Amino acid sequence: MKLFSIIAISCLGILVYSNTFHCSFHFDDFFFVVTNHHIKDLHQLADIWDWWPCRFITFLSFAINYHFNHLDVFGYHLFNLAVHLCSALLVCWLVELTFLTPVMKEERIARHGHFIAISAGLIFVSHPVQTQAVTFIWQRSASMAAMFYLASLCFYVKSRLAREAVKRPNSFDIARFAYIGSLMTASLAMFTKEIAITLPLMVLLYEFSFFDPKRINWKPLIPFILTFLIIPAVWFFTESEKIQARQSFVTNIPSMQYLLTEFRVMITYIRLAFLPLHQNLDYDFPLSKSIFEAATFSSMIILIAILFAAKRMFSKYRLISFSIFWFFLTLLPESSFFPFSDVIFEHRLYLPMAGFSILLAGGLYYLLGKKTLNYFFLSLAIIIACYSLLTYERNKVWKNEITLWENAVQGSPHKARPYDNLGVGLAHHGNLTQAILDYNKAIEIFPNFTEAYYNRGVGYAKKGDLNKALSDFNKAIAIKPDFLQAYYDRAVTYYELKDYNKAWSDVRIVQALGYVVNPDLINKLKQVSQF
Repeated sequence: MKLFSIIAISCLGILVYSNTFHCSFHFDDFFFVVTNHHIKDLHQLADIWDWWPCRFITFLSFAINYHFNHLDVFGYHLFNLAVHLCSALLVCWLVELTFLTPVMKEERIARHGHFIAISAGLIFVSHPVQTQAVTFIWQRSASMAAMFYLASLCFYVKSRLAREAVKRPNSFDIARFAYIGSLMTASLAMFTKEIAITLPLMVLLYEFSFFDPKRINWKPLIPFILTFLIIPAVWFFTESEKIQARQSFVTNIPSMQYLLTEFRVMITYIRLAFLPLHQNLDYDFPLSKSIFEAATFSSMIILIAILFAAKRMFSKYRLISFSIFWFFLTLLPESSFFPFSDVIFEHRLYLPMAGFSILLAGGLYYLLGKKTLNYFFLSLAIIIACYSLLTYERNKVWKNEITLWENAVQGSPHKARPYDNLGVGLAHHGNLTQAILDYNKAIEIFPNFTEAYYNRGVGYAKKGDLNKALSDFNKAIAIKPDFLQAYYDRAVTYYELKDYNKAWSDVRIVQALGYVVNPDLINKLKQVSQF
């Protein structure tokens, strides 16, 4: 990779994310980072492992951040940006390596491979849909997994090219070290986020796309194929992983209904890739009920048509075909039969966007660059400039909880969660009156919204309206009988209302469910009661 590419991609990335270094923690950041005691001691690696084995590397990175920065967001954002820049540089390198493969090196497009490579890297680093995986601190799990995923594939291609050049000096050593690096980064990817499970399939796809499928040496491929077993093995043998999965992701959405919905979601992802407007952290995306719904059926037909076109283009436009298959293959872990509680999130596009970046750069060359490079460069400059401006503006939305959730409310005015989270943000900034109004709106939309009742109860308690607070805590517990924090806050409320017997009862429940009760509350209760 040329120095100019490194400088250009890095400078553009730093520029478009220069307004993110002081963006606050958001949403899942509080659970996974701010209040997560498992990452507070870097030396307790076993504790980090037990928290979430399949994301050990992710949480290790948070532990490193906490060790040096505690809860200063600057260090976390700097780390996220560094990961993003590395990923963009790896996209550029992957394209450069691809133009050295047997299938591509004699193609006319290979003469301008460097321009296409840097263009792909610039598109990847500047695209606004990437903001959720970069500016949202917790979602470094997606960007880090993608970085290791890309690094593994790049090292693998480097090792294959070195093996092809057996007559060159030191080619064997380069091949060996690159191969080892590929396996190491593949393992790191598997322990960063589960989306890396498609990496063995991607290696096979790359082999069939850019090397001679009739002369494939399967022996070096076997270790990569075996890495496919890492994530299922960890999930099977570590109970903590199963508990974490139940807490965070398990949903009652049937697998087939989730898949049907994902047909429409993938069309939305494609729209966001080409036209990244009206972005939203929390989409209000209704579930598909039948394959015969017009939107669902038409989405499925469009997706099939795209894949069919990619197959037809395989022999003549190999790079374009590969980038399309990349996009869909890397979406599979989160857009297939395995249901998640949220059907759509923009950070799930982070790794697929590598394929889109290659597609856009290569496609523009085929359309405009064959006759003259001027139109190719001009069109790319306009696109990258637009993406960069949109990214910079989108990052302003992530400034704090209020700006983020006000944007989400505008994008999803009929969804309860954005109002609830906006209320939490307003409460953190002392605006309890408006926060309660937003909790009311959330409950109006979703009458059984447990967290909204609890958060409104906390708001009422802070305002001194203890009876309303008690009513909301009762409602939250009625909906969710194992809501530990609601029991605890209800115990505090009972204490303030001088109903000490009921306060003790809730304390006992909290202790029985494994929650550590504040000793100050217990001491206060002991002083005023006979227990």
